[in-house]
Amino acid sequence: MLIKNKFLCGIILLPAFAFLMQGCAGIETRSLFKPGIDMANYRNFTTVNQAGTDGRNSLRDEVLLYYVSKAMSQMGYSKSSHREARARVTLVFNEGFKQVFVPPSTYPLISYTEGEFTSVTGKIDGKTVQLFGYIPPRRIERYIARPGYRVNVYNLQLRIDIYDADNLKMIWTGTAYMISSPGNAIDDAKKMIAKLLKQNLP
Repeated sequence: MLIKNKFLCGIILLPAFAFLMQGCAGIETRSLFKPGIDMANYRNFTTVNQAGTDGRNSLRDEVLLYYVSKAMSQMGYSKSSHREARARVTLVFNEGFKQVFVPPSTYPLISYTEGEFTSVTGKIDGKTVQLFGYIPPRRIERYIARPGYRVNVYNLQLRIDIYDADNLKMIWTGTAYMISSPGNAIDDAKKMIAKLLKQNLP
């Protein structure tokens, strides 16, 4: 009975675990590009930390901006001084718990009967005989319906904006979203930066 309970518990918890793992593995990205802009004119850039006087966020964003610079350099952009840069790059990073809805679903619960030997009494040519046989195990399927429910997940949102250094008008913006965990937030943010820039920045 204990084994069956553990098996049932595993089946019920598996979809929630799979849902969370799918979120952890997936990074969703979006971007907007100002029409008519030639990014070849903005190959020199500088980064601007907008975290303000908050020491923790300022240091965190400085680290993430370093990875932005590294990723852009690998794509042919070059970091310059504030005076020489044609583009300014800023970053906004938000992290925290968020409630998401897991939709209703149905899960199969599969079990098997035990095989057994049995005997049957019958008549053959008018004589009463006893026949022996074996009934093999049978598969039994039952279904468990689970209602929809809400679960707290650690949500990451990262936005990178690129401005014209002369008039400070935005020329490109990209956003990445991901479900993570507090301990993995910075490492996952680095992955978000790499994917966002590689897939969306010209």
